[in-house]
Amino acid sequence: MKKITEKIDLKEIEKKTWRSTLEDGILDIYFGILVLGLGMGMTLSPVLPNPLDKFIPFIFIGIGLAFFLTAKKFITQPRLGKVKFGYKRKGRKLKTLIVLSINLIILLVLFLIRFTNPEFSLEFPGYLDGLILGLLFITAPLCFAAYFLQYPRFYLFGLLVGLSFFLSDLFSIFLPVPFDTLIVFSLISAIMIIVGIVFLIKFLRKYPLSKEEMA
Repeated sequence: MKKITEKIDLKEIEKKTWRSTLEDGILDIYFGILVLGLGMGMTLSPVLPNPLDKFIPFIFIGIGLAFFLTAKKFITQPRLGKVKFGYKRKGRKLKTLIVLSINLIILLVLFLIRFTNPEFSLEFPGYLDGLILGLLFITAPLCFAAYFLQYPRFYLFGLLVGLSFFLSDLFSIFLPVPFDTLIVFSLISAIMIIVGIVFLIKFLRKYPLSKEEMA
């Protein structure tokens, strides 16, 4: 009975520790930077020469990754310590990474087909093209990631990013291209970054550093 109780307690402790690593809002801000980079890439690509236009999303990925690693090292780690999780938790992360990677490859192939051979692309009536592709290849995988990573905010982010192309098409009715795309992706990324900042402030208040740790 004692062993069973200890096992349950360890699982509960690991679950609470995992959730605490997501409380800092850093992943939210990082994801918001990536979405902003995607929007900036699509907006500026028509006016920038090749191959410079292709590097814009990667520049934002670099900025986001630098922020993520730096913030985790100097903000989260001093407050929570270096956490190591069990095989089950690592398995969840691996499954999520595999599914998201496969989905990303499929999504890239579809976009390449769409832009290089329009006659072979999927065609849906009206604005359903962006809506269906967004929900199927962005929202669904991110919701899958939210479930396996136990990261509820990813459900909202997945829905917002999945609707981004559809919203851009709607905005194009009264906004000139490429401002429709820029505004939609900027608004969505702003929501993610603001949510992340709010959680980061709460995290800093919940886990303040002692004077010895700050020295």
